[in-house]
Amino acid sequence: MEISNYDKFGYDYSTYWKDREYENIAEHAVLDKVFKTIPSGNWFLDIGGSYGRLADTYSKRFKHPIILDYSLETLIHNKEALQKQYSSIILIAANAYRLPFHDSVFDSILMVRVLHHLNEPEIYFKEVGKILKSNGFYIQEFANKMHLKAKFRALSKGNLKFFSKKPYQQPTIGNFEGTRDQSSIFLNYHPKYIRKLFKGSRLKIYKRYGCSYLRIPLLKKKFKITFLVKMESFLQNILSWSNISPSIFLIGKSTKKISKVKRFNSLYDILVCPKCKDPLSFSKDRAHCVKCGKEYLKNTDIWDFRIDQ
Repeated sequence: MEISNYDKFGYDYSTYWKDREYENIAEHAVLDKVFKTIPSGNWFLDIGGSYGRLADTYSKRFKHPIILDYSLETLIHNKEALQKQYSSIILIAANAYRLPFHDSVFDSILMVRVLHHLNEPEIYFKEVGKILKSNGFYIQEFANKMHLKAKFRALSKGNLKFFSKKPYQQPTIGNFEGTRDQSSIFLNYHPKYIRKLFKGSRLKIYKRYGCSYLRIPLLKKKFKITFLVKMESFLQNILSWSNISPSIFLIGKSTKKISKVKRFNSLYDILVCPKCKDPLSFSKDRAHCVKCGKEYLKNTDIWDFRIDQ
């Protein structure tokens, strides 16, 4: 498994969004629709939430919202602003493949613009299936391999292999999203491939939305943002059944059965060793795994549970 570690390059992900107002509003529009259909709850997890771009969509709906990201630098840099704006927000640094949480904790989990960096999504989805509550909700955004422009491009080149369910490594063409001169994992997924991952983690899909239908440089130059946003909202309402949009949101509900429901009241109740999933012993700014002996530290009041394997 490979990890996209933006801390190696000192990359500020917020700079990526300075010229992407339309995409940001489009994704907020989808999540506003989604959270109107999902009940409020206790524990919420935003995996790869970075600097909290989407925190305004869920922070008031859950008692304990958590932003988890592999970039400790990003979390530290934005900690003061985030906690000032969202007093209940919790920040944790961890690997999405090795989540440091007890089973059946979260009422809802969100991942947006992160899956394309995971080259072994099966491992990640197993983690999600474990930590999500029975009847809990999972919201997954992914880069859609089968969007309209990609299909036309493949057909024009006679590339029929493109239409397989296998993930497609998108050419970076100089845009490495913070990895500078190195190539990075950037996978576009077939919707049927993602549906299979949902099924394998006992997640029943009950809703989907297309997003960023008008993500075309020429359109963004020609039309005002207000017009694009209105058109986006219209297209989300009438075309979300299709696969023509470059981004797709799938909303699933956990179907796993649990005989006994455990209540988690504090952060220390839900944290476990990400390596062996056993309980942790806490002392001030250290967490010690009773089973494997591994220690984890708190950095600037942010727990660092990052492990590479």
